[in-house]
Amino acid sequence: MKKLLILSGFVGLVSLVACEDHEVIPPPVPIVDLKCACDAVIDDSTVEYTDTCRYFSEKSIVTGGISSARYITTIQRANLTHGVKLEIKSLEWTDDGSNTPTLEQWQAFFDNNLTPGYSTGTINNGVIVTWTDPNNKNWVSDTGGVCFSNFSFVSMVQDSDTTGDYMLFEASFNCKLKNSDYGTTDSIKCLENGYIKSAFRLE
Repeated sequence: MKKLLILSGFVGLVSLVACEDHEVIPPPVPIVDLKCACDAVIDDSTVEYTDTCRYFSEKSIVTGGISSARYITTIQRANLTHGVKLEIKSLEWTDDGSNTPTLEQWQAFFDNNLTPGYSTGTINNGVIVTWTDPNNKNWVSDTGGVCFSNFSFVSMVQDSDTTGDYMLFEASFNCKLKNSDYGTTDSIKCLENGYIKSAFRLE
């Protein structure tokens, strides 16, 4: 009888353990790899930036009409104000009140602009490269002679996570940089062998 009671108690304990709820661990949430880097030779001096990336846009919204947006990323070294900014413009779409183009429109814009020219005051579309030097002065890309100029997105991949939709890219470029903050109007520096790895964000 004693053995029967012990056996019954053991079976009851096993049944109780078997009925306990098991913790369900959700699968890991995918995260977009947003590492960034930029390096270039500017007038025979090498500049290199990593660690700090920012992504934003500037828009002109016309509800029911043609709206436009330009997309910008900055690459800096941590704790430094100087670095490189890349802007591409302009995506145009008919806004439906959301103030944002669709993912399909956004991706088509980049697919159609893999080798953009440099934008200036007279050329509205294209890319603008801005180098902020150690004195916090901005040198802006320009067209014309003196320096060899080209720009090419060598890779372009769309990816998304819980923080948003991104266009991950790598680009190579050369350009003329212009600045008038040091007492000489339109001072020129040549940027050569430029490389950027970063992203644009749909917003």
